[in-house]
Amino acid sequence: MTTPIVELHNLTKIYKGKPEPAVSDISFTLQPGEIIALLGPNGAGKTTTIKMLLGLITPTSGQALVCGYDTAVEWQRQRAARHVGAVLEGSRNVYWRLSAAANLHYFGTLRGVPGPLLRERSDYWLAQLGLQEVAHKEVRLFSRGMQQKVAIATALLHDPGVLLLDEPTLGLDVQAAKTLEQAIATLAEQGKTILLTTHTMSLAERLAHRIVVMNNGREVAQGTTQTLRQRFTAQNVVEIKVSGFLPTAVAQKIAACFPEVDQTENGNDTYLRWSNPFQRDVIQLLAVLDEAGCTVPTVQRREASLEEMFLSLVEEATA
Repeated sequence: MTTPIVELHNLTKIYKGKPEPAVSDISFTLQPGEIIALLGPNGAGKTTTIKMLLGLITPTSGQALVCGYDTAVEWQRQRAARHVGAVLEGSRNVYWRLSAAANLHYFGTLRGVPGPLLRERSDYWLAQLGLQEVAHKEVRLFSRGMQQKVAIATALLHDPGVLLLDEPTLGLDVQAAKTLEQAIATLAEQGKTILLTTHTMSLAERLAHRIVVMNNGREVAQGTTQTLRQRFTAQNVVEIKVSGFLPTAVAQKIAACFPEVDQTENGNDTYLRWSNPFQRDVIQLLAVLDEAGCTVPTVQRREASLEEMFLSLVEEATA
């Protein structure tokens, strides 16, 4: 195991006048080339954690270290910043009136990247992120996905070892999100260490080497997806696919008689998911569907998904 490039030690943030900490006693490390997904509901403390790691917020206690530098100490923060690039959700990460190339030139100059090297790196990241053909087009005319890629390119110009991405695929269409996902995976393969927050559980499951789950400012779980799954070895899910949408009366009857069943619509079908049901109860549910004339193409038992594990962990922590 190599020396961690990022270390969070008992990181805590308490805002004046607030009864509960925004972040309480969070600890984890990131290795070079590792992707960690920081998961949690809104208000869990994810963005506050990232801002403390960036030195934008001073922790009440604990430490956030990047390459051994404490980001809460001014002179060390400046040195830590050389190793970090960040794209924060809800922030204007690039100038919309400038072209993609002009943004890279501007932010690269701010970062102190020398002219010849800046041109080389700008060309490299424009190519890597598929931005060459629109390099001289104003960013305000880009789709959100293209804007996100420009923001990531500007964050990488000074060749940081660490990339912090706060909800990188939020608001993107399916194709743009997939392209960005591939770019993130490639960056990790190239040795970049990536910490990302996301509400997209499938993205975290595909990309992350490790997962940290937060709720109400506290860590409720940490480990690989497989490690977390071991906590749910007894939790199998029965999934019933129903062709089309359930009639309102049928959906209401299922909700009343089988309250543990989760009903979701996907495409033109309805999925009924039930954790650890008894076989007799599944048979009764199928009888209700049959009586209503519903078509059931598949019934399967499978392991819990990351999204189902996440919801269970958060509910368990909140109880």
